[in-house]
Amino acid sequence: MSEHTHPHQRKPGLRANIAGLRPISGLLTTVAVSRTAVVLYPFYGVYLAGERRELSVDTIGLVVGMFGLGALLAGVFSGALATRIPAQRLAVMGLVGVAGIALAISVTTELWTLVALTVLWGFCYELVNPIAYTLVSRAMPESNRRFAFSAVRLAINLGMGIGPVLAGILYEINPGLLPWGTAIGYLASAFILARARIAAGAAGDDGHAPATTGEDTGPGRHGVRFWSFLAVTTPVHLAYALPSTVVSVYVIHTLDQPAAWASAIFAVNGFMVITCEIALNHAMLGLSRRATLLIGYACATAGFVLMGFGAEQTWLLLAATAVWTLGEMIIYPVMPDHISAISPNRLKARNMGFYTAHFNLGVVLAPLLFLPLLDALGPAASWSLVGGVLLLGLLTTAAVSQSSKTWGTEQSQPTPTPAAADHQERTKELHSTT
Repeated sequence: MSEHTHPHQRKPGLRANIAGLRPISGLLTTVAVSRTAVVLYPFYGVYLAGERRELSVDTIGLVVGMFGLGALLAGVFSGALATRIPAQRLAVMGLVGVAGIALAISVTTELWTLVALTVLWGFCYELVNPIAYTLVSRAMPESNRRFAFSAVRLAINLGMGIGPVLAGILYEINPGLLPWGTAIGYLASAFILARARIAAGAAGDDGHAPATTGEDTGPGRHGVRFWSFLAVTTPVHLAYALPSTVVSVYVIHTLDQPAAWASAIFAVNGFMVITCEIALNHAMLGLSRRATLLIGYACATAGFVLMGFGAEQTWLLLAATAVWTLGEMIIYPVMPDHISAISPNRLKARNMGFYTAHFNLGVVLAPLLFLPLLDALGPAASWSLVGGVLLLGLLTTAAVSQSSKTWGTEQSQPTPTPAAADHQERTKELHSTT
């Protein structure tokens, strides 16, 4: 197992890696535009409260919660759909579906129709994520894939940073504009993706993967590797669901601090992801997936344990956020990269779907498990328990990744020096003229 690229081979520069994203530029644009158009969901509850005054607060909570159910179902069934419908076309259908459902919600008055539409909305919204990961895994060579996944995350975070601000502006003008904003943005993103040319890479699209993807041994070995990987990364999804679901409660209610501290946590996280993730993943491309994941796990463990000390010194919340955000920027690009590497092409869409479902399951379970612990144990003990679970995940990952049976074989992709690249180019030209 190689941890680094060959010392005599020069790693491509950041500009070269960015230029290498050209095959998925249409997909990245689609992701950024669609996430910017998520203007209805952040204000969905207050939109329903204003436009559907007959609904109680509890009923509105039920309706909004159905979005998560639809998203969870999308992760489970996206793989089966992708075996019947080409992946790119399926993603376009999901984008168009969101646009149509948003407009349907704007004219729906029947409660159960609203519930059903919200489930479908969550399904179509989340359907795009595993399909996007699948398209990246097929289009990009293994040496560039992790960097490409970090670019997808950057597109997501850019869109999600702009979307809520745009939503607030539209809501102040007229709440009825929110469904139209989502519909127009999603139709635009569907048009961009439909026109994009995303070709399959070296692995092809014939249902077979190269030897490094987990089919180098007996049948079913890739299944053992995939399910082992999901099992050992479960603590990651549980822990990283906490910032978005319970941090505001923790800061404002448990610590009795001003809401500005919660906003500062989200600001630190967002700023670091947008400004640092691409460069960080470029710098770590020479490391194996195993080493990268273990480093990210260690950062996550330290960061979430440090969150508990915010009860003593509030500024430590921001230091803790910086540390677990570092772990987030390392872990989340390498996880789909590893799934791509151990999955045969015929199972890439299914496995990416299960991966996103795994993440959404963490979003559902984490607050249900953590908030009672917070009340019973207090801040320091509760966050230390989260860190302990992450440490257990780190140790389990270290053990599982020692075996090719449960992890796979990692091979560094040779990076030609400029001279070698020139020689290859001249050789191609010579062959083309003879």
